[in-house]
Amino acid sequence: MSGDTVYAVIDLETTGTERDSDRIIQFGCAVMQDGHILSTMSQMINPDRPVPQAIQRLTGIHPADLTAAPYFADVAGTIRDLIGDAVIVAHNVNFDYPFLSNALTLAGQPPLTNAAVDTVELSQVLLPTQASYRLSDLTAALGITHDHPHRADSDAISTAKLLWRLRAVFQALPTPTQKLLSRHGTFLLRDTGDFLKAAVKPDQPLTADMQQVGDLVIRQPQGLEPEVGQAVYPADDAAKKAMLRPQFRFRQVQAHMMDMIHTNALGERRPLMIEAGTGAGKSLGYLLPYAYLASPAHQLVVTTHTTLLQTQLVNKELKSVRELTGLTLPAVLLKSPRHYLDLAKFAASLQLPRANRLTRLLQMKIIVWLTQTATGDLDELQLTNYHAPLFARIQATGDNRLAMPGPYADADFLVRLKNEVQRAAIIVTNHAYLARHFQELPGTSDYLVVDEAQHFADTTAEAFSRTLDLGKLRRRLGQLLTFIEGQHGEGLSQLVQSSAALSYQLSQARAQIETLENQIEQLQDKLYRRNFTPISHPSGRVAQTLDEAGVSWLNGELDAPLAGLKRQLPPLLASVTSVAETVQQQQSHFGAAPLLEGLAGLLSALQRQTDRLSHLDLQGLAKAQVVVGLTLANQNDRLSLAVTWTRFAAGAIIQEELSHFTAPVFVGATLTVGRKFDYLAGQLGYQDFPEAQTLRLRSPFHYKQQAQVFLATDAPNAHDLPASAYADNLAGAIAQLADNQHQTLVLFTSLAMIDEVYRRLARMPIAGHKELLAQGVTGTASRIAKRFAVGEQTLLLGAASFFEGVDYPDKQLEQVILTRLPFDNPDRPDVRAREQALAARGEDPFAADMLPRAILRFRQSFGRLIRTERDRGVFVVLDPRLGTTAYGRQMAKSLPNLKPMSLPLADLIPLANAWLDHTIIKKEAHHAQ
Repeated sequence: MSGDTVYAVIDLETTGTERDSDRIIQFGCAVMQDGHILSTMSQMINPDRPVPQAIQRLTGIHPADLTAAPYFADVAGTIRDLIGDAVIVAHNVNFDYPFLSNALTLAGQPPLTNAAVDTVELSQVLLPTQASYRLSDLTAALGITHDHPHRADSDAISTAKLLWRLRAVFQALPTPTQKLLSRHGTFLLRDTGDFLKAAVKPDQPLTADMQQVGDLVIRQPQGLEPEVGQAVYPADDAAKKAMLRPQFRFRQVQAHMMDMIHTNALGERRPLMIEAGTGAGKSLGYLLPYAYLASPAHQLVVTTHTTLLQTQLVNKELKSVRELTGLTLPAVLLKSPRHYLDLAKFAASLQLPRANRLTRLLQMKIIVWLTQTATGDLDELQLTNYHAPLFARIQATGDNRLAMPGPYADADFLVRLKNEVQRAAIIVTNHAYLARHFQELPGTSDYLVVDEAQHFADTTAEAFSRTLDLGKLRRRLGQLLTFIEGQHGEGLSQLVQSSAALSYQLSQARAQIETLENQIEQLQDKLYRRNFTPISHPSGRVAQTLDEAGVSWLNGELDAPLAGLKRQLPPLLASVTSVAETVQQQQSHFGAAPLLEGLAGLLSALQRQTDRLSHLDLQGLAKAQVVVGLTLANQNDRLSLAVTWTRFAAGAIIQEELSHFTAPVFVGATLTVGRKFDYLAGQLGYQDFPEAQTLRLRSPFHYKQQAQVFLATDAPNAHDLPASAYADNLAGAIAQLADNQHQTLVLFTSLAMIDEVYRRLARMPIAGHKELLAQGVTGTASRIAKRFAVGEQTLLLGAASFFEGVDYPDKQLEQVILTRLPFDNPDRPDVRAREQALAARGEDPFAADMLPRAILRFRQSFGRLIRTERDRGVFVVLDPRLGTTAYGRQMAKSLPNLKPMSLPLADLIPLANAWLDHTIIKKEAHHAQ
């Protein structure tokens, strides 16, 4: 493909996706050369069959538009002549190209043999951090005019413009990056790789902020800006108003929070608990007073519940504080090592033979992303999932096992991060990381803010739970054996066959691995036979909690095998590591070995398991607040058996953790139950928490004018129906409630139910005019959260993290549907253990634990709806227990000055739509129970 190449950019609208049975209803084409559109064609086509309603809604093409249109056979020759021998381009070329070719063949024309380019894969490679690669989203992101999405003529012209814009993006990359991409482009669809190869610009130099490391071009490490400027805390309201305006609105409740934190940090330095209602501005409320106190010598650690919230704090809230104060406030975002790319491992992965097409596509995305990222945080790629085999090879491990010396090590992202942590004034991390690594933080970390503090105890308990995953350990030992023996003659044994000493060392390691595998299988078999019985139709994960007698038996059975594993694994790993290091250091003799990088990741994973084994103290666990259980992938899979020690209380651990900081501050929008902090204080290990150290700040929102709560009285109780019937009912209700022009978030307590309901909604008419997003089905929570934020006609099904911490102001979210009251699953081991412990103390587990947790989550779910003073929306509950049970009515009372309208669904829907459309709801319609 040269500068003279002619491109025929096509788009089809069809009655469906099956090219043998469906037909084209519109053909669009833009003929382009050297970035200039020479001619266009837009042709409606009579399919001689019905057009499905979903297609009509999607395209805006109706049967009346097609009645007078020609049949495809009548225009096939014209289309064939227009395309000629041009290179065909399409957004998802493997749909349009074969569909058109098949249609031409049926019309008596020769099939297509043209070269073809796909703009979807080009976009995935060249725009690696995009949340969506739909044509309409890409054109919006790139500022390309796209007047009529899902109309073939408009889509074809927009795709043509997109192709040339992507070519410009490619040619703006440094020449070494362009050449590296073009070398790997043979894996792209059809002739897309040839398009890249022809577009290489040989004289594109590195910019000042780039550096070449081996074959890769990366951004120069910027480092943290030094602490600059001095400022005085705005002590009175007038000073705060002057600082905040015009960017922020002054709120008296927020000013009270700031003063309390600042005064306490300079004075008595006591722990504080602050509930700041939605809209009170809690993030600014704690960041601003600490901005005048934090420095590399006295660091502030902020921890929150999720990595998504971490990113929001750094990119949005901290940025605002810097602008307000004029202070530099050097800050780092700190996650576990697996979130970061290991440059040396990634470079080695590019040398792997026989990599599949999807792996190469992912590698190409990363090659481009390296010219953009300053952190190496893989989350920036916004992938649907991070379970591709490539990630196991290229993620950082946090240790130096088989570390590659040289340029990659010098530019390593994790090394940069560790250096920046020492120089930061503010460290933003997450609860899980802090629980596991608080002792590794710099000794200068004085101040601590625990945001979303209602999760801190559970996350810490989870971090200090223990698992002996015998199935995973056995599988990894099997993988280690494969690295040694090799596949296709590429194992470590083949590399060292010229060395008798190293060969003998590996033969000993093979024997040890086989012995360990047999020992593990025997142990799994013994534990299985004692506790499980095979069944005819196994499905899904199985967990069994052991009673006191079962725990005593288990400890006896584990004692000797566990001691054997602790004794045998370290020398085995040391031996294999020694051989690998010798090969690495003597590459001139043994040759280059790309497998060493994969082996390094495996050895690190095995080392982590070995370290956890070494700290597995059965006697100590017997004294801790844990519940012991056995798990299986399914009832008959004895080789997947794992032993779990689930901690259900972490107060003592948290108190030790907090002793490393001065005056911890616990904040959140929903910390109290019945307006008291007692439940949270108990979870965090405080025997008594003085009221003088607490603060409740009401939300400034006018909820009666901004929100309406509805309860569907005829919604089914999930306990009264089989799962499939319940999913049918939910899908039907959601489809009716969301059949409007407003963005809707549906909250579930089960990912499995999300999957069931999504599959039903996808077959309903609503799928034709609403974009359906489902957690764990169409993407990860973070990916679909970002997609929802830029949507217009979107319905999101979410659980867990969507109950809190996501902000969708104004039109981004106008309706929240809660499918079920958010109680914890009583069959979860930690829930069951808490129940047993409370009952043993003479307390009511439901009143003391399950209900407070559910009330907090219920408040959080409502909190998604109103995020600013301008927001307006409805909150719909599809669980009748909210109105028919005492605990449900207690939950309803936790709402901010609102009382639910209780109505049958058929009556509820028009009232909800009327509220959303700003129509007054008459008071007579309200007959709340």
